[in-house]
Amino acid sequence: MQAIATEAVVVPPDPDGPNMFRCAAPGSVAALYQEAGLRDVAEWDVDVELVTQSAEQYWEMISEHVSLAAAALQQVDESARARIRARALASVGAFERDGAIRVPGVARCIEGTK
Repeated sequence: MQAIATEAVVVPPDPDGPNMFRCAAPGSVAALYQEAGLRDVAEWDVDVELVTQSAEQYWEMISEHVSLAAAALQQVDESARARIRARALASVGAFERDGAIRVPGVARCIEGTK
């Protein structure tokens, strides 16, 4: 998204609207679980990696399947898209290891007992 923001206005998603970050704040899903009557609610983060075979495959996945990125890319012309792509490919190259692109991330896990 940083590469896209160099060429397009990236509007932050509505925190209460339907989007992939709606419940991203630590404790938000756990609070919903507790409000729903679950007990012994626990929340923890797990390190994950987004692994692609190449920087190009990473770009294809991000630009076509991440809704925020795809929507932002529709706002710019073809030359701006090419510049964004070049920036993204250069940046993601820093995550190349063992012949693959391995972008670190975090998944939040929440459990509760009914």
